[in-house]
Order: sequence, then structure tokens, then C-alpha cells
Amino acid sequence: MLDRFWVSLAQAVQNWATAIAVLVGAVWAYYRFGIKRENETAMGIDLVHTSVPYDANYLVVFDVCLENKGAVKLGAKRQRHPAYEDSADVLAYAVDLLIRPVPPGSTPGSRIGWFAGETDKSPRSGDMELDLVAEYEINGESDFWMEPGESYHVGAVVILSAGRYLAMVTFVGDRSDSEFWRRMFLVQVPEYQAITLG
Repeated sequence: MLDRFWVSLAQAVQNWATAIAVLVGAVWAYYRFGIKRENETAMGIDLVHTSVPYDANYLVVFDVCLENKGAVKLGAKRQRHPAYEDSADVLAYAVDLLIRPVPPGSTPGSRIGWFAGETDKSPRSGDMELDLVAEYEINGESDFWMEPGESYHVGAVVILSAGRYLAMVTFVGDRSDSEFWRRMFLVQVPEYQAITLG
């Protein structure tokens, strides 16, 4: 009789411990994936450029820093040509750099954006499109990925004439086409040098 009591008590404690463990696990999973969104990807993009004279033009080096700010591995879409396509964009590469001259003749207060209107397409016929991870191509596919917290510098070199350009960097992830980051930069060729009077 006493043995049966201890067996029943042990089973009750085990059942309660299992229920509490399941509840704690559910709360922990909700905290990590619901509140902290640890299964979500996040990307930081930055660009610097340098230019040097090259005949009558300039040799421009674009250095793009990509940072995986999420808690999961982040990969570029493997498919190329096109890597991304929707009603406004058709991008050849998963890590894409588009370069376009700043339109002349804008008046003060004018907003200059990448898309001029709802029906505008990108890239336009005069845009230059470069693959920022061309060195990571294997058998016609992009093979570029980053672990959480990693930063990579990727880039391209191109010859441009003197002027002001818009540069659009786009990263298309390998999970889905909704995994998409983009940032626009202003590029001055040659770089603007501040003059200090002494």
C-alpha cells in the first residue's frame, strides 16, 4: 500500500514536471521567435567609393559592406539572369549594383528618387548593372552566404566620366523574393574634396 502511494506520487510529479517543461519551452520559443524575431533575417548595407583619373575618365572602385544583422544564416539567391523580377524591377543579380547619372535640370526642392513614377521600371536602358558577388559564382549560380553577425566587403570596378550618380545596391535573399533589401547612395566622380582656407 505504501509502495503504491509513492508510485502515484512519482507519476503525478512527473506529469506536472512534463507540463511545466512544455509550458516553459512554449514561452521560450514565443519569446525567441515571436518577440525577438530570431528566425527573421536582417541586412545592413553601406557603400564607399574611390576614383582615380583614367585617360579622360575615372576608374571608380565601389566597396559595398554587407552585414548580417539577424540571428540566422543569410544567403543570396542562387538564381541569376534574372535573380529578381516584379512589376517594377528585373534584376540580373542577387547582390546587384545599379548606377545611373543624376538627372540634370532639377529645380531646388525637387525630389530625386530611383523611380520617377508608378509606371517607371528599373533598370532603365541607360543604367549600368554590376554583379557585386561575381567572384562567388559557381556553375552559373551565386554561392554567397553570411553567418549571423558577419560582415563582408564586396565590390566592383568601373570606368565612369566625371559627374554625379545614383547608386542602388540591392540584396535578394535565398529564402523568398520577400527577403529583399535595398539602399540608394549618391556618388560624386571624382570624389568631392572640401577646401579649407588657412
